[in-house]
Amino acid sequence: MAFLKDPEKEKLKELVKACLLEISELKIKLDKCEGSSKTSQAVKDTHQQISEKDGRLTELDKIIDVKNEEITKFKNILKEKDTEIAELKKIKTYFEALTAKPKKDLTSFQSQVYQLLPGEEGTMEDLHSHITNIAFHELSSENFNHILRNLERKGYFKSSKKDGKTLWRKILK
Repeated sequence: MAFLKDPEKEKLKELVKACLLEISELKIKLDKCEGSSKTSQAVKDTHQQISEKDGRLTELDKIIDVKNEEITKFKNILKEKDTEIAELKKIKTYFEALTAKPKKDLTSFQSQVYQLLPGEEGTMEDLHSHITNIAFHELSSENFNHILRNLERKGYFKSSKKDGKTLWRKILK
């Protein structure tokens, strides 16, 4: 290079500087690209993880739906059992009424009828329907009316007229 002229040397130096400067800029861009590439890979990995977690959430949602269906089935079973228990309690009450010791001034049959009749006011037909649904299926309404009159005479029932109908009300003793 000794034979190059100074202006050529200077030009060459300037070209070398420009090349070095461009190389530096390219290195900086390369570093940025590598950083961007790493960030891009991290983003891809994050998207992959999110996708996997979304899949797991979908699976868990399906499991929850199955469990909710099972819970609904069990709730329905519990409702059925509660209904059965209520019915059995009613039967127990009727059984206790039928097997209770008779009231002292009533016959066994009159006492059973008295115990089985509800405390609410009702017509003779309503009360007769109630008693024949529980027990004494063949009890005629005429005999039942006679029993009600005897219970009224002994102070266990009271009759009253309302709107042309005779209503009966149980007196608790």
